Amino acid sequence: MNFGMDWLERAKELWRPRQRPRCALALAGGGVIGGMYEVGAITALEERMNSHGRFDIYIGCSAGAVVASILAAGVPASELFRIIDHDLDDPLNFRRSAVFASDSFRHAAGRFGRLVWAIGKNAIRGMRGSVPDMLAHAEHDLPAGFFGLETLERFMREAFDKRGLRNSFPELERTLLIPAIDLDSAQRVVFGRDELRDVPISVAIAASSAIPGFFEPYTVAGHDYVDGGVGFSGHADLAAEGGARVVIVVNPLVPNNGKTAAPLRSRGLYSIMEQAGRIYSQNLLQLGLTTLRMKYPRTEFFLIQPSQAKAPLFGPSMGFEASRAALRFGYESTREWLDEHGAPLLKRLQLQALAV
Repeated sequence: MNFGMDWLERAKELWRPRQRPRCALALAGGGVIGGMYEVGAITALEERMNSHGRFDIYIGCSAGAVVASILAAGVPASELFRIIDHDLDDPLNFRRSAVFASDSFRHAAGRFGRLVWAIGKNAIRGMRGSVPDMLAHAEHDLPAGFFGLETLERFMREAFDKRGLRNSFPELERTLLIPAIDLDSAQRVVFGRDELRDVPISVAIAASSAIPGFFEPYTVAGHDYVDGGVGFSGHADLAAEGGARVVIVVNPLVPNNGKTAAPLRSRGLYSIMEQAGRIYSQNLLQLGLTTLRMKYPRTEFFLIQPSQAKAPLFGPSMGFEASRAALRFGYESTREWLDEHGAPLLKRLQLQALAV
């Protein structure tokens, strides 16, 4: 009986009218540095594709949500690259003020002081437990994060408005999906579909960008959301579920391979945490793509990311000092990758264009 049903489903699939293959772009997170790499990488890809707007589905989380939303609105990556690289006076020029308000350091210092006070209060009371025990007792007094994301949401909202771009998922001509994690339910949600389809894109970007610890969770309609990359990397499954036959995943941050001038230990806590996060996300991505290739055999997944042997350690992912270096590195390294390894992808994209 089951064999008969399986045969019937396969027959329906064969006789179903064939639609144009759908192509999707999935952008992982990576902070400011990662977003700049993605702009450079997609600019190089656009050049080889010899046109713009070939993607039917755009998916982005965290910094990838910023880039994906601009691309889905119709702005070519090459235009965004030029704006940032030449530091042009344009609403889409992503400067420090796009994320950090002028008084952000003062607020962060106040939250750090709250952290010290919360721990110190328990120490003064004579608690003799371990540091984790002290933190557990102080949890209600600890800050939820050091920075807020209201500045980013306002920057994106105003940039869309000044550029005449749509800040509404339903009004876009292409599909845009922005995943985030509901902190209390521990479930992934996807802005741009179902009950979250009517949330403004700028709000969805902020919700998907709340790096735990660094940013406070972002609240939307009574729900607290954190970075869409928590527990996921790339979210390419959303593209396959949406019917994409070609999915390009851009992953900007890979672990450093130890070829630095000094051991990472000597660079301090932040660099150690960055390296650990990159190791985690890289392993998660590789495992996820392996699983997706088995689950969706008719969908081709292509991964663009820096080579661990050649990727420089630009610095903190949320830093701006090396942003232009990351932008140019994304462009140059992706051009090199396309020349050496990109033939299958470019051929597939050409077939995609012919099917239009």
